[in-house]
Amino acid sequence: MNIKQEMELLALQTRNSLGIGLFEKVNIFELLTKVEGISLMIVEMSDKISGMYLSRKDESLIVINSKKTLGHQHFTAAHEYYHFKFDRNLSHRICPIKKFEDEYEEEYKANQFAVNFLLPKQAVEFILSRRVNNRKIELDDVIFLEQYFEVSHQLMLIRLKELGYINKNQYEEFKKNVVKRACELGYSAKLYKPTSDEGIKVYSKYLELATRLYESGRISRGKYEELLIEGGYADVVFNAPEEIEGVENEIEDADIF
Repeated sequence: MNIKQEMELLALQTRNSLGIGLFEKVNIFELLTKVEGISLMIVEMSDKISGMYLSRKDESLIVINSKKTLGHQHFTAAHEYYHFKFDRNLSHRICPIKKFEDEYEEEYKANQFAVNFLLPKQAVEFILSRRVNNRKIELDDVIFLEQYFEVSHQLMLIRLKELGYINKNQYEEFKKNVVKRACELGYSAKLYKPTSDEGIKVYSKYLELATRLYESGRISRGKYEELLIEGGYADVVFNAPEEIEGVENEIEDADIF
């Protein structure tokens, strides 16, 4: 069994253990915070970073870059979930926007886990077959799938190409006029946009309190950072963990398969 097959099986087993149906989409933010009890912060970070995972004793924190699209954030959250679930000896890791090569096996595993966790092969095949019914796949079908599973357009294209449903020419063709067409079909454009204009989002009692105090003007930026450091979240402040891998190119543009 190779890594791809191993991660596909692991993702399906994880979905099953959580009671997530095979054809059911995953609310990844809710899963992390309400089911797994992970603290989650969605905040502006460097353009070169998608997210990071931090672990301190019995507490874990996942930080997601709000400057990335919501669809991208969902993939990053699933990627970091792998580190939380199966990389438990890890204390912290930045996940950059880069093609992960063989030397970063755990990152490759995390990508493979994430795509199978969010887009199970059987689910994509079943839903697509019912919709397309032997006709040629169109851009509207891709948009329908990504809206259903709440993933980015780029990731949906990569998955469909990997499963053999679209070819290289269709892959390039379906990159055009996506947001405009999604709106014409009655979908929200939220999935395709960053969330940085919504401010800092925090799903943690400690972090939430510190953030509210800062945003209300009751404490200074320096005091806010001091509270984060005291709470064990220094990496959020300094944004420089020891393990930094790579710096370029969109994670979902990478050859993750």
